[in-house]
Amino acid sequence: MFKIISMPLILGAFLFVLMFNSQNLMSKDAVQLTVKITNTESNNGQLVIYLHNNPDYFPKEKKKAFRVIKSKIEKNTAKIIIKDIPTGKYAIAVHHDENGNNEVDTNFLGIPNEDLGASNNAKGFMGPPSFEDASFLIENDKTITINMD
Repeated sequence: MFKIISMPLILGAFLFVLMFNSQNLMSKDAVQLTVKITNTESNNGQLVIYLHNNPDYFPKEKKKAFRVIKSKIEKNTAKIIIKDIPTGKYAIAVHHDENGNNEVDTNFLGIPNEDLGASNNAKGFMGPPSFEDASFLIENDKTITINMD
């Protein structure tokens, strides 16, 4: 007839199946992005990397970035590895936070006093670059370089 199966056994089996499936999904669709940042003005402070996947928020809505990563600077360069990124279209904005206050410092006209960079080394005219100019496609593990000159 019917055997009574304990609730912990059923719950354990369910969690195992869920974990196995999520691991397979993550490994199938997630990739790694390596970001090399070169030619910072100094080794002071930190680099703040904003990985965006939504053009509506790039680059000004920093709190709405897909990922935010902070990195130390050594010999005027940094190498950041971002894991478990779903495939898709992204753009990166980089802020050299020289004084470590977690803000982009500006002068009285609103012009940044600290260096900024973007993927594809995109530059804006009288403002930040567009998402389209800075965007790149991630389908497999990828390495990009951003020059802060």
